[in-house]
Amino acid sequence: MCIRDSFKVDAQDKVTGQAQYSNDIYFDNMLYLKIKRAIHPHAYLRRIDISKAQKLSGVIKIITAADIPQVKNFGLIIKDQPVLIGIGQKMRYMGDALAIVIAESKEIASKAVKLIEADVEKLEVISDPLRAMEKDVPLIHKDGNILATHYLEKGNTKKAFAQADVIVENEYKTTFIDQLPLQVEAGVAFYNEKDGVTKLWSATQWLHDTQADVAQSLGLPKEKIRIIQPVIGGAFGKKEDISVHIHLALAAIATKRPVKFTYTREESMIAQSKRHPFIIRMKTGVTKKGYLTACQVEVIGDTGAYASSGLAVVHKGMYHCTGPYNVDNVKGVAYTVYTNNTYCGAMRGFGATQMAFAYESQMDILAQQLGIDPVQFRLQNAYEIGSTTPNSQILTNSVGVKETIKEAADIAGWKGGPR
Repeated sequence: MCIRDSFKVDAQDKVTGQAQYSNDIYFDNMLYLKIKRAIHPHAYLRRIDISKAQKLSGVIKIITAADIPQVKNFGLIIKDQPVLIGIGQKMRYMGDALAIVIAESKEIASKAVKLIEADVEKLEVISDPLRAMEKDVPLIHKDGNILATHYLEKGNTKKAFAQADVIVENEYKTTFIDQLPLQVEAGVAFYNEKDGVTKLWSATQWLHDTQADVAQSLGLPKEKIRIIQPVIGGAFGKKEDISVHIHLALAAIATKRPVKFTYTREESMIAQSKRHPFIIRMKTGVTKKGYLTACQVEVIGDTGAYASSGLAVVHKGMYHCTGPYNVDNVKGVAYTVYTNNTYCGAMRGFGATQMAFAYESQMDILAQQLGIDPVQFRLQNAYEIGSTTPNSQILTNSVGVKETIKEAADIAGWKGGPR
């Protein structure tokens, strides 16, 4: 067997530098793009002045919302994210785009961005999802700050808690986490005047969904948008969301020249999706023999300024409230909440990771209060073939929880006994 056969299929190209990432792509006569972003996380845009920036030598074109009235909002599940904020419209986080600057070099484009002036009417900045849920709070979106509410119920938790010998109730909080792939968001676009097709070289995790979202936003048939996938330099969920794609397409169509856009690391941190912070209020009941009887949970997920995949992440997180442990009686509610923070989307685990912090902490606390070895406590409650999840899915195969716990305990050199 050739040694190469044992490698990942793309390993050799990557280690030898032959792999072509979005930022490696160049064309002759190429222009460069930069974005003027929000100057306040929650405000109405009252004036934007691009006159000084337009006069800068090397600036080819500046696009504002007034130039693209036909362009529609975009978004993974709900189309709630504007391409550019126009006069009288609201900026909802610091990543919102106010103008697209196209220039002969990225240095000139960056200088031009600093010359754009904007006046805003500031509103209360809502960074706390609990504040966002209060009745007197300003609305971030017109339909309200609670994007979605999901419920979960299995069995009879009231009866089960009454039968529990020990009940533990706590609140847990997780924070924003940036996925931090090595490659920031980047891409190149070219518009072919002959066939009206815009080609985009930009990495994405959902190729056809991105194509469809770009097309609907621009009001074009899908076949007029072609996305060519370069090597993706890490993603972890972050590159499910649109980043450079629509701005690149608009710039290419407007200038009829190749255009390139690469985020700075700071821009990526500000503008692109994060892992959702959760507030988890969990109540767990157990018998004195160490068997779980009930779990009740309230989940508040901060989805930031826009929905992205928050609708799915937060309520799926709630479904993982018992982890890999048998609990016959479960009750839950999950709120997906808008704030003026950077919007949140997919990141490894899709809500399950945040919830693990809560249910595993509960398991340790319960084991300690019962005086039971925490490994044994987990083993006697762990899923097996035939177990039922909180949303009533019956597990029929691939249930290796007990084997995993035992192996982890062996590797850790666990000696047993209560903590």
